[in-house]
Amino acid sequence: MSSDQASSDQALVVAFNPVPAAGRVARHQATRWRLALEALVLVVVGALVWALTRNSFNVGTLVGMLIGWGVLFVVLFGIQNLRLRSARKALLSIDEGTALRIDPTGVAVRRSQRDKGSRTSFTDVTPHPEASELDLVRWDDVTQFAVLGTSMGAGPVLRLEDAAGHRWEVPFSWLDALPGAVDSAARAWSGGRRGLDVSGLDRPF
Repeated sequence: MSSDQASSDQALVVAFNPVPAAGRVARHQATRWRLALEALVLVVVGALVWALTRNSFNVGTLVGMLIGWGVLFVVLFGIQNLRLRSARKALLSIDEGTALRIDPTGVAVRRSQRDKGSRTSFTDVTPHPEASELDLVRWDDVTQFAVLGTSMGAGPVLRLEDAAGHRWEVPFSWLDALPGAVDSAARAWSGGRRGLDVSGLDRPF
């Protein structure tokens, strides 16, 4: 999906980008197949070693090694399955079209990215006048505009929060924009009052 950034001189419009999420699914699938292939090779090698050296080799030692390797494989395969399931779920969660809009009126985020853990009702949130699918937070009401988290899972999230406690979160890896572009747009359209805060990152993005 191509970005619609800088679609006009009056806004930075950022689209959802499923490519990184699809790439993670492909990588996790490839890793799972590689683990399965390595396990098969291990079984074949173990069988050959036992067949060739069963009269002179301690079978108990070989069996113990195979059991240890088998346990390690099961653990690694299980972790990889969890990662693959999480990556597939994230990929299916990505919407299409505009995810984020920054302009002189404020910051607008796709309605589907409302934080379900928020204790506040979103009934008083107004849509953006030029994009009804986006929730608008005017610059004077923005209390948090930041990137938080680590590179685990879908990676750091962009969080927007307003004075009433409404909160929106979207993984930055879902956005067709870099943090620097979002920060520059926020500073420009807010008159220098707001920028993208990256101090909440657990490690560099």
